[in-house]
Amino acid sequence: MKTTVFAVVCLLGSNLLLAAADPFADSLRTWRDVNGREIQAVFKGLAGDKVKLEKDGQVYIFPLSQLSAADQSHARNLQASPAKSAPVPVDPRLPPPLSDLELQVAPDVNVALVEQLVLKHINEIRKARNINVLSNNDEIARVARTHSMDMATRGFFSHNNPDGEDPTARARKAGFTGLVSSPDGQPRLGLSENIGRVGRYASFQRILRDGKMIRRRIRWQTEATMAEQLVEGWMASPPHRANILDSAKAYLGVGIHVHREHVFATQNFF
Repeated sequence: MKTTVFAVVCLLGSNLLLAAADPFADSLRTWRDVNGREIQAVFKGLAGDKVKLEKDGQVYIFPLSQLSAADQSHARNLQASPAKSAPVPVDPRLPPPLSDLELQVAPDVNVALVEQLVLKHINEIRKARNINVLSNNDEIARVARTHSMDMATRGFFSHNNPDGEDPTARARKAGFTGLVSSPDGQPRLGLSENIGRVGRYASFQRILRDGKMIRRRIRWQTEATMAEQLVEGWMASPPHRANILDSAKAYLGVGIHVHREHVFATQNFF
């Protein structure tokens, strides 16, 4: 069973992008919980016995006691003595965050249409190579959607979720009946998977007044361009391409989830 992963970088204009200042100078780091699980996030402060960590533009709040003893101590030290303001490193693979105001005016994304277009593009690619087309499977699509939502909610980007479940384990947990009896009677041992993430917008332009930015003019992606960008990215990567062109597969489930400026995508092949 093959699982592959990629992140698609949104195309940005040539304008200079600056990170906002953060009162906690060394707050971008790897944090560990009491079970040894890790997450790279930005420390945003303490609220009583709760810790606030930011990942990919979303702030997560959970009990401070869930962190390792060393990280609990580090968080308290940061809260007590924040360093002087310093730029927050920007991940060049991800689109800069949208403000709440920009999100309020952002066009809605028809996720069902993106899913349909991804399936359409995949089958066009297979037909052009005389490979059997893939049938949509609603059960598999639900597994894919759940994983895309989970990646956005829990702040990870991987085939294995934080509980250690791979695509087949997640399908089994969801009660996918194909693992017991394949719809076409053919023996199929498990699910292959491609995951991706693209920006909700394609580019933006900084509007300045007296040398200061007053707003950004944003060029939003359409459902068609999102689907095209995802499929083009997968086809440009040999392991993702191999999953798409696997003639042993007969079914596909596509799951899209939008979270702020990110569009998460999961493809499960069966």
